[in-house]
Parts: sequence; structure tokens; C-alpha cells
Amino acid sequence: MSGVRALANRVLTRVRRRLTKVEMARPYVVRVDPPPELAGLLAVVTGGSGAVGRAISLRLALSGAEVHVLGRSTARLDAVVGEIREHGGTAHVAQVDLEDDEAVTRFFASLPTVDILVNCAGGSARADHAPVWDQSPEVIDRVLSVNLRAAITCVGAATPKMIAQRSGRIISVGSIIGSAGKARFADYAAAKAGLTGYMKSAAIELGPFGVTVNLVSPGIVPRGRPTQEELERLKRTNVLGAIGHEEDVAEAVGFLASPRARFITGQELAVDGGRSLGLRGDD
Repeated sequence: MSGVRALANRVLTRVRRRLTKVEMARPYVVRVDPPPELAGLLAVVTGGSGAVGRAISLRLALSGAEVHVLGRSTARLDAVVGEIREHGGTAHVAQVDLEDDEAVTRFFASLPTVDILVNCAGGSARADHAPVWDQSPEVIDRVLSVNLRAAITCVGAATPKMIAQRSGRIISVGSIIGSAGKARFADYAAAKAGLTGYMKSAAIELGPFGVTVNLVSPGIVPRGRPTQEELERLKRTNVLGAIGHEEDVAEAVGFLASPRARFITGQELAVDGGRSLGLRGDD
């Protein structure tokens, strides 16, 4: 390890020598052997028992954060938290109904601090999707509530602590459907588009307090165990000809939650293999 430090010091010395020749330059600091970048931070992940939420919870925990995994199913939450602990991370089960405003408020009030909030709860009405002229008000309300209203409620409950400490990261999981649209999923598209507008507005309000607000919008992330035929079809839906995974979304969230993204706010990051460059292969 001493060899690594010596190399780093030599590089730093060379950089400083070069910078003395550049007007208005500042030293570039080389850090060696850093602790986990999220060590000491408390993170909340809603929808943490789902496939993408699980990946995000693991990513944050293994980067050093103490993660509260929110969801409705105790069994699924226990499985995610157990997996995190098996890998040496710190996590807690939080069974919270995000449609219960008082329960959400009580949960966030019970926390000593909130450094990272990831709004991952959501999902389309896959079994009940319908054209705009035939969709039921019940399905519309359910889709808007779980995808949009729940995120708004959680941000409202979490931000007082972030404002008080003058720091925080808020990342919501959207969808490229929010900007591109999709037939028979207009309610879902509306909810995710709403997240984009809300995120930008919240970023403007919270920026002066050192809180960043961003959105990660996945493309298609297959569920379960797709057949080879389904995998080949999915490859045709993006310009990379690749399959997206939950880990791809989690890596984007991990970056935006980290100190490396300190100067990024109000932005949408598409994690879709370039699918949003021109929707294709969706039949």
C-alpha cells in the first residue's frame, strides 16, 4: 500500500508543477484509500422490495450507507435486508403504506436524519392497461398515486431534515415513457412526466439549501426469466443491442447519490441503451 501512496504523491507533485505554469489554476487533489463514499449517511429507498429497488438498496448499502428499505410486503423486505446484511451492509425493514400520509410523516419524523431519498415505488397497470377512452378512473388514480403522489409526499416529509442540515440527495426513478409516451399506458406516462416537472421545480427550491434533486429514467428492464426469443426481441429495442438490468439503474442512482454528483441537479438521466433516441422494437 505504501507503494501506491508513493505513486500518488509523485503524480500529485507532477500535477502541481504543471499547474504553476497555468494562470488561475487550482491544485487537483489525489485521494488514496478513501472510505466507502456513502459511509455515515442514512438512505431511504421506497419500493425497496421490488427488483429495481432491491438493486438500489444493495448498491447504496455496499457503498457504506445505512439503508431503510420501504415497502408493503414484510417477507420481501426481510429478504432484501437479509441479503444486504449477508454482504456486510447495514439495512432496516420499514413497512410503510405510501398512500397513508400520516404513516409517511411519522416514519420520516422518526429518523435522526435523511441524507439520501430514492423514490423507487411505482409501476404501470400492466394487467389493466387500456386506451385513453376506456381506462377506468380507479386505475388512473392508482397509477398516479403510487408513481407520482407517493414521491411528492415522501419528498415533503424528508426535506425538512435535509434543509436543516443543508445537504441531501433526492433521486426519483422515472421512465423514458414519461417523455416519449406509449400507447395504452397514458396514465403511467402522465405520472412519470409529472415526476420530471416536480423534480425540476423541487431542484430550484432546494438548491439554495445544498440539496440536489435528479431523476433516473430506465428503459426496458426485463422481469423474471425471459426466454431467449424475448431476449432477442428486447435487444432490438435499443441502439446498443443490449439487455438492461436492475444493476444498471442502481449504478446511476449510486452515482447521483454520491459526492461525485455534487454539482448536478434538476437533471434526468436516461438508462435505456439509447432507446429514447427513437423507440423501436416494441411489438
